[in-house]
Amino acid sequence: MKQIYDGIAERITNSYYGYKILAAYLAYGAEYDFCKFYSCGEGIVHIYNSSMVIDGKCDVSELEMIVEMTKPVTLEVASGIALQLRDGYERCHRTLFGLKSHINDISIDDVKVNCCTGYCYEILAESFENMGSYESWYVDINHRIRHNVANLYLFDSTTATQQFNINGFVFLSHIATAEAARGKGTARKLLYYLAAKYESENCKAYLWSLDHRKSFYESIGFEPVAEDILYEMEG
Repeated sequence: MKQIYDGIAERITNSYYGYKILAAYLAYGAEYDFCKFYSCGEGIVHIYNSSMVIDGKCDVSELEMIVEMTKPVTLEVASGIALQLRDGYERCHRTLFGLKSHINDISIDDVKVNCCTGYCYEILAESFENMGSYESWYVDINHRIRHNVANLYLFDSTTATQQFNINGFVFLSHIATAEAARGKGTARKLLYYLAAKYESENCKAYLWSLDHRKSFYESIGFEPVAEDILYEMEG
C-alpha cells in the first residue's frame, strides 16, 4: 500500500465509492494530512479525518491491516469486498435508493441554495449525533461549495446536501427536518424537487438509507438499487 498524490480519476471505478473519493480529491487535493489517498492492489483507499472509503479491487489482507492501524470511525466498502474485522465495529446494513420525481407544489423560488448555513446546521445537529462542531462542519461544506463539489439545500425546515455530482451520478446526504416541523411532508417535497431538477439536467440522484428509514423512501416511490454494509466503530 502506497500513498498517492495524483492520478485519482484514472484509478477509481464508476461507482458511489469511486465518485466519493474523487469528490474529496477535487475539493482538497492530496496535500492535506486529513485527506489522504492510497493505492491498494488495483483499488484505492481514501482516508478523510476518521472516515475511510474503499474502491476497486483491493488486496483484502492489506485493507484489514490499514483498518487495524488507522481505526477509522466509519468504513465504506462495496458489498463484494468481504472484510474480517476485529471486534469493535458494528455492521449497519443500508440500501441505496434512486430518487424519482413526482408532481410537486414547490418551485425553484421556494428552495434556498448555499445559504442559511447556521440554520441548516441546527437542523442537522438535531438528527445526527456525530455532526461535530459548527465550525468544522462549516469549514468543510463551505470549502466543497467553493470548489463546485457540493451544494446545500434548504426548503422550509428541511435541509439536504449534494455531496457530489460526477458523470451524472448525484449523491445526496444529511437529509433532515427540524424536529418541531416534522410530519408536514417537507422532506418529501424537497426530495421530489431535487429529483426533478437533476432529471432535467440528465442526471440521476441517489441516497443511502439505513434500515430504520428504508420504509419512508419506499413509501414515497424511490427505487432500491443496491445494498452494502457500513462499518461503524462501536462506542
